[in-house]
Amino acid sequence: MKYRKMRAVVCLLAMVVCAVTAPVAQAGKSDGEKIAKEVARAYGLKQWDKVAEVKYTFRVKTETRDVARHWTWQPKDDLVTLEEEGKLTITYKRSELGDDTSEEVMTADKRFINDSYWFLFPFQLVWSNPSFTDEGMTKLPMGEGEGRKLIVQYPDEGGYTPGDAYDIYLDENHMITHWVFRRGGGDEGGAMTWEANKKLGPIKVCTDHHNPEGTFRLFFDGISLTTSDGKMYEPE
Repeated sequence: MKYRKMRAVVCLLAMVVCAVTAPVAQAGKSDGEKIAKEVARAYGLKQWDKVAEVKYTFRVKTETRDVARHWTWQPKDDLVTLEEEGKLTITYKRSELGDDTSEEVMTADKRFINDSYWFLFPFQLVWSNPSFTDEGMTKLPMGEGEGRKLIVQYPDEGGYTPGDAYDIYLDENHMITHWVFRRGGGDEGGAMTWEANKKLGPIKVCTDHHNPEGTFRLFFDGISLTTSDGKMYEPE
């Protein structure tokens, strides 16, 4: 799931409108970047350099699917391991991916990007350098109430899925409560909850998501984190 852009006007009236609204739009983007950094900090980005290893199982359950992918990531060594029942274990260094990398490993890396985006998305707001627009307080995409809406837009080129956009909704503590994923930056997208935030040693992670109909659940278990000093943590 990841990476996205826009346009022009001509008549005098349109130019006047642009002149009036441009400062607001720029402020929205500027505020958006600040808010994105606050989100990453709320989940513990400043403590990430203490992480030596993180393990988690990416799970998807629907009426017809039951997916389980077990990941081990050692970020300091850039080492990733994927385990799936009935399949060979794959271990690789992301820094060594290239034109001669096997299709099997490239497929594993695409899945790693997808699954780790779900697991550590708040940090990707800083790590992957998308653009941001602050939309202010907006009605939530599911249920009642409002949240601060931040549009996260990826470039039209680069990454496995260029052009993707995420509309994230935040509470007063800069924690994500919902998001709408828009593939390729399209107008329509799928809404999901962000639930069951857990403390995991020096960071926080969201461990459960579901759609409005309750027919799709994406969640994480088998979670642990080891810090550089050898301490191991499980979700609290």
